[in-house]
Amino acid sequence: MNEYYLKLPWPPTNNTLFSVVNGRKIKSKKGRIFTEAVINQITKENQQFNLSGKLKIKIVANPPDLRKRDLDNLLKAPLDALTQSGVIADDSMFRSMCIDFGEKVKGGSLDITIWEIGDAD
Repeated sequence: MNEYYLKLPWPPTNNTLFSVVNGRKIKSKKGRIFTEAVINQITKENQQFNLSGKLKIKIVANPPDLRKRDLDNLLKAPLDALTQSGVIADDSMFRSMCIDFGEKVKGGSLDITIWEIGDAD
């Protein structure tokens, strides 16, 4: 079982990831900035693994402060960014997900571990 480790910046929440403009839902400025930062980082670190089999992911969310947060609101932006940056072929490949809060760190970060657990169906 291959294991891949990535450290990503703190993402925008689901609540701020999209905006509605002229009745259309589009990615917000915060969402675009986050995705671009992830793509630049992944490209710079040559981590475009393009994983396409069954995957398992663990995310440790290290918040920038101690405000109350919903963990589930943190998933959409990083999973989409992993797809758009070429780390994974599609976020539908995840068969198991675990997300935990870690320690408060300046600026916040996500520690992500991905395991290949088998071939795609």
